[in-house]
Amino acid sequence: MAVVVMHASVLFPGFPDLFPRGYLAVDFFFMLSGYVMARTYEARLANGMPARRFFIARYKRLWPTMALGGVLFIPFLAEGTRGEDLVLWKVALVNLVLLPNPWAGNYFALNVPGWSIFFELVANAAHALLWKARTWLLGLLAGVSMVGLAKAAHAFGHLDLGSRNGELWAGLARVATAYTMGVLTWRLWGERRLDPLTALPALVAMPLWFAVADKIDGTNWLWDIAFVAFVALPVLLGGLAMTGAQAISRWAGELSFPIYAIHYPLLYWFRAAGLPAPAAIAGCVVAAWLLVLVQQNWRTALGRPAKGAT
Repeated sequence: MAVVVMHASVLFPGFPDLFPRGYLAVDFFFMLSGYVMARTYEARLANGMPARRFFIARYKRLWPTMALGGVLFIPFLAEGTRGEDLVLWKVALVNLVLLPNPWAGNYFALNVPGWSIFFELVANAAHALLWKARTWLLGLLAGVSMVGLAKAAHAFGHLDLGSRNGELWAGLARVATAYTMGVLTWRLWGERRLDPLTALPALVAMPLWFAVADKIDGTNWLWDIAFVAFVALPVLLGGLAMTGAQAISRWAGELSFPIYAIHYPLLYWFRAAGLPAPAAIAGCVVAAWLLVLVQQNWRTALGRPAKGAT
């Protein structure tokens, strides 16, 4: 939701920028994904699951909803590429298969949030191939990646990096740092629960951090690095401590990825229809909820078990 509000503040003139650091949600997503992928798949890989099967499962999980978002954005692609002299069908085709395009200013002009899904798949592929790596080696990788991430943040002044051409190395540093920290958390911490009281700070810490205004004293990059290094992990562990809200958590988990995948083109559609920003944001939530219902009914019709947020 912080990402949706952040993008709405860009696309709807006059709508306040309530979450100027909402882009840090991507770093938390990478960390959470590393934790969940290690929890879900490392034992299966150890029992003989082929690496390609793991990667194919991830691609099949992520591609359809992202592709839907891309299709929804096709009418606005020329506007989204800011009038650059492009062969738009090439941009659309490459982005639709979740690959970055080298022509536009944004790697994923067809559906801007797709850049993070591309890096997620890169991390999944590396995880599938390197899951046998010793824990100490992963710790070393996380440390080296964090140094690279800090250098990128310092060079650019922030961590809103990875979506634009020329930022490939910064995007790799973001996913390598946070995803590896998530894998390490599973290996070293497992599913131990903190006191349930820690769940409340976990729920409020992230949006509060996202709401911290941009600084003019040159410390923006420090605030961003501090989130990755010191805030995201306690939020994850606090989330493990949640009890008594399974239905709400499951619903929120089911809703989170569809919102992320389709909100950007939907904001364009709602803006074109003349809706104000709050109504457009609400429309994104409703559309994502309807998509979840369709997906659940589709799985039921095929006789497949309902999937969680992973």
